[in-house]
Amino acid sequence: MNEGKGRPQLGRPVNEGAREKRLTQILDGARESFIRKGFHASSLSDISANAKVSVANIYQYFSCKEALITALIELDLQRHQALIARFWSSDFSRQAVEELLADLFLKPEGHAIAVLRAEIASEGARNAHVAGLLRSHELGLMEMLRERVRQAQERGQIASALDSEVVADRLSLVFEGIMRLYLFSPDDGEELIDKYYRQFADALHVAQ
Repeated sequence: MNEGKGRPQLGRPVNEGAREKRLTQILDGARESFIRKGFHASSLSDISANAKVSVANIYQYFSCKEALITALIELDLQRHQALIARFWSSDFSRQAVEELLADLFLKPEGHAIAVLRAEIASEGARNAHVAGLLRSHELGLMEMLRERVRQAQERGQIASALDSEVVADRLSLVFEGIMRLYLFSPDDGEELIDKYYRQFADALHVAQ
């Protein structure tokens, strides 16, 4: 008889809520380490110290360091999807857009997100698996963005004559450019929000 059968892995919480809490704890530790030291310079020991868990505990959730970055990519995708949904549910006014972008461009946590995205993109240039994930997620985000543009046209919120693909491409490229500037100019958040809104309003032909 196998007495170990059905037993949980040592050190891994049995309670689902506790497991989710531990998982978040590990991902937060990995995020902090990747932002501060970069992906390649971060060891599992660094991550375990930041997360306040053992290296063995990390292995109970993630098979390797690459699995951690994959999980962080998924979280970034969810964050980006939520931002797009909130953006296109607004009235497109300057005030609404400024409020939506404030958490990203006017807070230290927002700059940390920008740094992490740059670190992940850099890893995608060297790692085919990460590159594939990023391409897949980008395709999904762009399709979501195009659909949101079309829905705004159907509501009469923006002109039906606009090309949804051109608008989506322009807004995506502008956003990525603004995020790049934000990396090394974190104190210019208000100016960057203004730059983005001007491009946004011009692309959608809405009053500024």
